Amino acid sequence: MDTIEALKQVMIFKDVPDHVLEIVARTAEEVTIPAGETIVSMTDRPNALYVIRSGTVRAFPEGGKAPPVLFGTGETIGDAQFIDGGVAGGTVTALERVDLFVIRSEKLADALAGHPEAGYELYRAIARSLAGRLRRAVGMLAFATERKDRS
Repeated sequence: MDTIEALKQVMIFKDVPDHVLEIVARTAEEVTIPAGETIVSMTDRPNALYVIRSGTVRAFPEGGKAPPVLFGTGETIGDAQFIDGGVAGGTVTALERVDLFVIRSEKLADALAGHPEAGYELYRAIARSLAGRLRRAVGMLAFATERKDRS
């Protein structure tokens, strides 16, 4: 499967047109991480989007108050940091061999510099994806709060 076809399988890129994915694909680095290796540490500023091509990772949120979250094939990590350049806020470790596409925000910004329409389409799709995640998270919190209030 080529890079563009692989990116089309990822939720965050599902609405991105092929001509934009071609630009993204040119900036993607293919990386393999062995089992047990840390991909992102809590204080890192990765400024990158990690697309999991195969394998499973475990994310431990900052502070340890929330349970770890597993991410697998077709999912992404580092979405918010990719956009805002912030600190990772958690540690992500490979549970098994993980094949990734690493899309560095600066490299992508350079590639999109001459294509403002493509940049708009890409970041609009990312914003829609993040908004959907936020809505689901808020819904889950509301459900948990409601259940807690009933007990």
